[in-house]
Amino acid sequence: MWGKIVCLCTGVMGVCCTALLVAVVARKLEFNKAEKHVHNFMMDIQYAKEMKESAARVLQEAWMFYKHTRRKDRGAARRHQRRLLAAINRFRQVRLKHRKLREQVNSMVDISKMHMILCDLQLGLSSSHQALEKRMDALAGKLDTLTELLSTALGSRQLPEPSQEAT
Repeated sequence: MWGKIVCLCTGVMGVCCTALLVAVVARKLEFNKAEKHVHNFMMDIQYAKEMKESAARVLQEAWMFYKHTRRKDRGAARRHQRRLLAAINRFRQVRLKHRKLREQVNSMVDISKMHMILCDLQLGLSSSHQALEKRMDALAGKLDTLTELLSTALGSRQLPEPSQEAT
């Protein structure tokens, strides 16, 4: 019985330590903002280069397919047709990866822009809130002075009235 409990506790502690270790290592290996921009820039260059190479390969295979089709060389034409279709497929894959990278970069910029806009909006709202608080305090002060003036004015009017009733 005790052996099972010790084994269970050891296993749970091992899982927790492993999770903590993975979290710390992942945090250390994570890119900061500048490194992300550099990495995205380098990946953009690499994908652009791959796209140019795959586009050139498509043109090359299209020309070879056309040339062998005109020569009536069916075996070579079929081979170059397969290669042409493979090159087109590769070009589409590279173009899709490049598009995804650009969308990811744009979303990073959009998130930082949105954060800046929200910070500015929050600052504007807090300043307008403070201004409204000041105006409300001023109005409350004016209302207090107005009620004091009304009470003194009405108080001076009401004082003679009770004396007239007594006489």
